[in-house]
Amino acid sequence: MRNKRLDILRCIAVFSVMILHGNIWPFFGKIGWVGVDLFFVLSGFLISGLLFSEYKTQNSISFKRFFIRRGLKIYPAFYLFLFLTGILSRIVFHTHLLVPHYLHEIFFVQNYWQGVWDHTWTLAVEEHFYIFLPVLLLLLVRFSSNRQDPFRVLPWTFVVVAVLSIAFRAASVYLGVPNYHTAYSASHDRLDSLFFGALLGHLYHFRPHILNNLLHSTRNRVFIAVCSAGLLSTVCFLPRDSRSFSAFGFTWLYLGFGGVLLLSLYVKGILSGKIARCFEMVGTAAAAVGMYSYSIYLWHGPAAAWLPGLVRRVLHVSQGPNERFVTYMIGGLAIGITMSKIIEYPILRLRDRIFPSRQGIVALTSDAAHPQTPSISTFTDTATSRY
Repeated sequence: MRNKRLDILRCIAVFSVMILHGNIWPFFGKIGWVGVDLFFVLSGFLISGLLFSEYKTQNSISFKRFFIRRGLKIYPAFYLFLFLTGILSRIVFHTHLLVPHYLHEIFFVQNYWQGVWDHTWTLAVEEHFYIFLPVLLLLLVRFSSNRQDPFRVLPWTFVVVAVLSIAFRAASVYLGVPNYHTAYSASHDRLDSLFFGALLGHLYHFRPHILNNLLHSTRNRVFIAVCSAGLLSTVCFLPRDSRSFSAFGFTWLYLGFGGVLLLSLYVKGILSGKIARCFEMVGTAAAAVGMYSYSIYLWHGPAAAWLPGLVRRVLHVSQGPNERFVTYMIGGLAIGITMSKIIEYPILRLRDRIFPSRQGIVALTSDAAHPQTPSISTFTDTATSRY
C-alpha cells in the first residue's frame, strides 16, 4: 500500500526541480535544487524499508531478487528515455551524438563523467546506493550474533559515512581549486543523505518506540519542525557553490528533510473542518502526481529543452517567459505521466508477477493513548523515489 504523505513529498521534490529548470523565478534558481536532497532522504528510507521488511519476514535478504526488482523498476524507463531522446536529438534536432556520454549514462557513472542530460546524475548516486546498502546489510546479517536485529550497529555506521562524506566534500572545496560540482554530485560525497534515510528506516522498523516517544510530545514535534525549518532555510542565505555550504550544507539539508519525513509520517489531525477538506483535496492531487515522479523527473529535462521551441515552430506563436514556462510544466507533467503509465507501471506489474516481493506488510501499531501517533504500514516496492 502506498503512503499518501510520502507521495506528496515526492510531488514537492519533483516540482521544486522542475521550477528550478524552468528558469523563470530567480528565487527557485537559488533553492529549487534541494528537491534532489529530499528525494535522497526518501529513497534511503524507502529502499532500506524494503530490505528491513524482507529480513523481518524471511530472516534473510536476497541481494539477487532485490537487484532484479530494482533493475526492472529503474532500467526499462531510463534506457527507453535515453533511446528516444537520442533518436529525437539526431533526427529532429540534428545533434551530433557523443558515444562516451551515452556510455556514461548506460553504466550510471554520469555523476563522475559527463553524460547526455544534466539532471540524470542523481540516478547514478542512487544506483550506487542500491549496491552499497544491501551489501552492507548482508555483511551485518552474516557477522552479527543478534538475529532479531542484526543491524544494531547501523547508527554508528551512519556516523562513519556522514563524517567521511563531510571530509570528502571539504577536501573537494578546501584543498586546491574548489570543485563544487564534485562536492554536489559525486556519490562518495552524497551517500550520507541516502544513508540518513536508511537510519530513519532502521529506527522505524526495529526501534519504533524511539520514534513514537520522540514524536508523541507536542513540544518535541514543534521543536523538530522549528529545527527542520531552520536547517532548510540555510539555502536561502548561503550559496550552494560556497566552501562552507558545500562542506556542511548538505548535512543540514538531510537533517532538515529527515525531520520533515518524520513529521509527515507521525503527525496528523492538526487541521479540521473546511480547511482540512481543502488541504485533503490538494494533497490528493499532489499525491497523484507524486506517484509518477520518476518518469516526470526523467522527461522534464527534454520538456524544458525542446517543448517551448517545438510549440513555437508548430503553432507559429511567439511566447514570453511565462508562456514558455507553462508550456514546459504542462508538457513535462503530461509526458512523464504518460510514459509512466505505458512503460513504468506495466513493467512493475509484470515484475510483481514474475519476481514477487518477499516482504510482508508489517504494521507498527501506536499506543492507543497517543492518538497523534498513527499506525503506519511498511511500503511496497512501488513507492521508491525517483525524478
